[in-house]
Amino acid sequence: MTAPRPVSPALDGRHVLAVPAGTDLLPLARAWFPDARWSRTPLSPEQAAATRPASGARFRGAATAPVPVVGALSLDGVVEVDGPHPLDAAGARAVGLPGQDSALYGLPAVVAPDAAATPGLVAGWAAAVARRTGGGILPAARDRAVVPDPGSAVDLTLWSHVPLAVHDALPVVRPALSGSRTAPPAPAAPGAEPDGFTLTAAYEYDGEVVVRCERSHEVPMVLSTVDPHDHGPWAYRVVWQPPDPYELTLETPSPLHVIARQRVAPGVAGAVAALLAAVGGTVVDAGGFVVGADELERRARAR
Repeated sequence: MTAPRPVSPALDGRHVLAVPAGTDLLPLARAWFPDARWSRTPLSPEQAAATRPASGARFRGAATAPVPVVGALSLDGVVEVDGPHPLDAAGARAVGLPGQDSALYGLPAVVAPDAAATPGLVAGWAAAVARRTGGGILPAARDRAVVPDPGSAVDLTLWSHVPLAVHDALPVVRPALSGSRTAPPAPAAPGAEPDGFTLTAAYEYDGEVVVRCERSHEVPMVLSTVDPHDHGPWAYRVVWQPPDPYELTLETPSPLHVIARQRVAPGVAGAVAALLAAVGGTVVDAGGFVVGADELERRARAR
């Protein structure tokens, strides 16, 4: 007897995005594609049963078990992602994904030439979502699973209406960057217009954390989904520069890089949390997704 296939045959020949079961994909889609919407709303078997018209008396006793409705998530009005297709933890492990109950979404096999959501953009979004949620990607060939490391997204940016002067910013971020040598830049010329600043926190073994404040004319796409009162043009970018920057490009960096990242990441989150408390705004991670204050605090405590 042939064992059942873990992945639905409906997804054959397509790249597949896997996220933890219960993940709300719509806000993650709108972070990159603000016009994303469900063109067909997914329904669980129970929801499908509740929406099914009542049968007449002559159909009594012939009821069939309700089946789920697979949704269609339109990214740009043309390109659609369909799902969720459920996959239990055992099935996920069998195909190389994280061992958790998962929801699978089929990425479009062919994209129209005039679509705003190009294949490269869709692939980049799917990889960012997988990293953000602790999921993965199944290529169409099913030769291996791609599981981005959620811990690799260290850098954060706070978007605020309020610019801080460097002498005000330094005492705000210094407590979070413990163990570092944090120094301000050279003072600006008298009468110069404020144009931001750069602070550098240097660690003996873990590289540097650079805090840069600058006014920007371009903002992440996700901020178009946020109330304009909750973000501004001043970008406080807090970026980790490891001892060997090349390791940032590796799918599997060295253990020393990972250890350094684990030591530095809470400080990055703590510095951004302190800046958020000082000037307000909205925090966006390296994948283009909003990071809330509660998540920032959790990251900062992960020492």
